[in-house]
This record gives sequence, structure tokens and C-alpha cells, in this order.
Amino acid sequence: MEKQHVDLQTRLRSDDKKALEEVYLNYKEAFVSYGLRFRLDREDLIDVYQDSVIAMYQNFIQKQTQLDDSSLKTYLFSIGKHKIYDRLRERKQLVGAVEQEDDYEEIVFTETVLSEEQQQLRKYFGHLGESCQHILRLFYYRGLSIKEIVSQTHYKDENTVKSHKSRCLKKLITLIKND
Repeated sequence: MEKQHVDLQTRLRSDDKKALEEVYLNYKEAFVSYGLRFRLDREDLIDVYQDSVIAMYQNFIQKQTQLDDSSLKTYLFSIGKHKIYDRLRERKQLVGAVEQEDDYEEIVFTETVLSEEQQQLRKYFGHLGESCQHILRLFYYRGLSIKEIVSQTHYKDENTVKSHKSRCLKKLITLIKND
């Protein structure tokens, strides 16, 4: 990791307002450019960016966050991306915007050791068809309700979504049990 990033992180952890200003100014335009792909206007993106910078800063001060394999910019953008998703979810725009693949640099944090169950889930989730992966992500990962999924997808009603989700979940469970 670059010495500059380590120094900046140290300064953030010590509640250095100049470091906060430096981060804010260094990445603002890049974040706005990155965020435009989600179909938010510039003012919304600046609001999201400001919230993201504050959240990142609080993490450094309160939790004494230390980034290992991830750059400060990547960490900030990952916070921002989740805040963008929250903003879009509020406006019920998430599905259309997220279907565009996010090609920003991969976010790498210190490696987490997954439990055996989590490893199996990851392995077999990839064996499901696209529609199953999509509906399970919307429900479990994005936290959308059945009603929200109906309004944001091609499904005709709530019962169709429930039955499709149920079939997909059963298929996933069967794949894992037959391992």
C-alpha cells in the first residue's frame, strides 16, 4: 500500500480535519462520474458522496478502521455504492440501474474466512439459473419485498414471485444437500 494512503489513514484515525478535506476533494469528481451510471443526477450524487465521506470518516475515528489490501478510494466508493443503492431503492429504481454491470475496480478487503455452509452456498448459488439468482438476490441481498419485486420486474403478481422464489430456494437446498 502506498505510504501516502497509510499516512492519510493515520491522519483520519486521529480526527484530522485537513485529511478529511483532502479525501473529499481528491475523489469527489471521480465519484460523481462513477455514480452517473446509476441514473442519479449530479446533486443527488454529491449528497450521497458527502454522506459516504462522513460515514468513512466516522469509521476511521470510531472503529479505528485500517485498510489492508483495499485503497482508501475503493473503500470510500464501496460505501458510496451502497448509499446509491439505498437512494435508488427509496425511489424504486434499483433493479433497472443495477442490471447494468458495475465495472468499477473490484473491492478487496482483508479476506474473510467463510464457514463451510457459506462456502457451499457460494459454490451452489452459481449453479442456479440466472432468473433464480436474480430473484434470490433481490429478496435476500437487496431486501426487496415480494410486492417490490413484482413492481420492478416482469413477474405478473405476488404469487408468481413467491412460487418462483420458493422453487429456487428448494433447488439450492437440494444442490447443497446432495453435495
